[in-house]
Amino acid sequence: MEKKKQASGIQKAWRQLSIQNQIFLSMFLITLLGVGVLMNIVYKASVDAIEQNYRASYQSTLKNSSRVLDMNLKNIVDVGRSFLNDKSFQQILENGNKYGGSKFSSGDRTKLRKVANEMASQQVWVNYIVFTDLYGHVYQLNNINQGTYDFYMYYADKDILKEDWVKAANEAKGREVFFKDSILAVGSKAGFCYAKYMINPSDGEGMGYMVVGLSQKLLGKSFVMGNEGFNSSNFMVLDEDGELIYFVGNEERKTAIMEAFSNPEKNSLYLFSSVTNYTTGWSIVNVVEKNELSEESKGIRLISFLVAGCVLVVGFIMARIISRTISQPLKQLENTIAQVGEGERHITEEFDYSEVGRIGQKFKEMVNTNLELSEHLMAVKLNEREAELLLLQSQINPHFLYNTLDSITWMIEDGRNDEAAFMISQLAKLFRISLSKGHTVINIRDELQHARSYMNIQKIRYKNAFSVTFDVDDSLYAFCIVKLVLQPILENAINYGINGTDDCGEIKISGKMENGLIILSVTDNGIGMCSEEVSRLLTDEKRVHKHGSGVGLVNVNNRIKIVFGKEYGIVVESEPDEGTTVSICIPAVLYTEENRKALEGGNLHEKENEQKKEPQRE
Repeated sequence: MEKKKQASGIQKAWRQLSIQNQIFLSMFLITLLGVGVLMNIVYKASVDAIEQNYRASYQSTLKNSSRVLDMNLKNIVDVGRSFLNDKSFQQILENGNKYGGSKFSSGDRTKLRKVANEMASQQVWVNYIVFTDLYGHVYQLNNINQGTYDFYMYYADKDILKEDWVKAANEAKGREVFFKDSILAVGSKAGFCYAKYMINPSDGEGMGYMVVGLSQKLLGKSFVMGNEGFNSSNFMVLDEDGELIYFVGNEERKTAIMEAFSNPEKNSLYLFSSVTNYTTGWSIVNVVEKNELSEESKGIRLISFLVAGCVLVVGFIMARIISRTISQPLKQLENTIAQVGEGERHITEEFDYSEVGRIGQKFKEMVNTNLELSEHLMAVKLNEREAELLLLQSQINPHFLYNTLDSITWMIEDGRNDEAAFMISQLAKLFRISLSKGHTVINIRDELQHARSYMNIQKIRYKNAFSVTFDVDDSLYAFCIVKLVLQPILENAINYGINGTDDCGEIKISGKMENGLIILSVTDNGIGMCSEEVSRLLTDEKRVHKHGSGVGLVNVNNRIKIVFGKEYGIVVESEPDEGTTVSICIPAVLYTEENRKALEGGNLHEKENEQKKEPQRE
């Protein structure tokens, strides 16, 4: 309930603002929202660009590190591969079935030591080398301060060929297989290693296995440091399963970094760059905190704020100018109507070409036209027929215009701009046809358009309390009719027939031609009336109108008779609770300039017989 009251209060405060201020605030708030969204997009885009640039830049550094690691490992691997061509080395491994136990003979161990020392002496990163033949005899050379006693004791009663790494080496078929730690049970220091199934190049037969243990320092020395200059930068080496092999950086954050790497969809703190090493198949990864990268975007953020400030200032100024431009015609129209209400009859105000301006211009033309007409009637004695017709046509109540403009005003204040614009356009059409360059006779097409515009306005005013349908034959559009005869009938249908009923009102405008006569009918489903009231409707000229324009059916009936003759006019049919039908009966006279002037001058009656003899338009 509190939320509803608050919204109502805001709506009330909004309605109390002038149209100019409403337009200004709307445009400024839209500008503010747009600038805010744009700033957010620009800032995020700049951060993403910085991250992408960093990742792309460091990819090159990681590739160089991978090449260095490949080169270091290649030197070691090449030495190991060179053993395969050593005839004495081949003989030792292939003659292993001569020995018992788990060791090679003393003499062969001496020869193996010579071979192993060749690799160990050339490569400082080698921790140990182990040889084993296909019969399970083993030999180990340590390149560090670590004895071999435990190693031989462990394998004295165990078959080394049953280790898991042997299966992996066999599957590799002579290719080096790298492991993240020592694959031997004892006798080696922490580090990584590779195992190799040794195949005799001369006959392609297997000879045994070689395991080379390597220091983790080799991984650290392989990293090529970039010029990124980030304090939070860390390096990692991970195997194919994502298991950590080597880490250098902030040890306190190692666990958090690994969790972020394992769950990239939940990672919002770190930026990872990685390459895959060719020799080992392992991933070399660089890690940096995103917060440190975002520091690079502070300059962009500052520029964004400055640009946003400039845009808001320009938006503020433009909103002021545009709001004044839009509201000025409304103020002009309001002042003009006020002047007319105070008695001013000659309007000199100039309007622009906007929708409101065009209404003001039409209103000005109408007032000035009425003034000219009044002055003309006062200065020149027209014949009785012309004077009566002009008098009847001038009986248009300004309350309809006032109520319509009042409705437009509250629609705009309520934010219903589309409905207000539609109502303005309909009012403009209505005034255009009402003026008709001062003509009394117009074609049926324009009269129907006048009726449509009038009903469109009334439907909005009455909140669609009734429906309107038009069923007029298109062939009737080109014939003559006295202007503004349908509006009073429609107004009576709304005020006396539809208004006050519980059911949804229905009004239908139909038109047809019968025996050279045009019949236009307005039918409603309202309360209807008794026969006595129907008989008084067109005869009692002193009847008081409680609603509407005051231009009753008597007025319409007299105007039709003045122009077309006494045998034409209005017919009313009604029953209580059954609705009312008001029909206009006029002769079928094609609308031409000649016929219009003849009708307005009362000279067409002499030609009626000739007009009836002309073929009817289909």
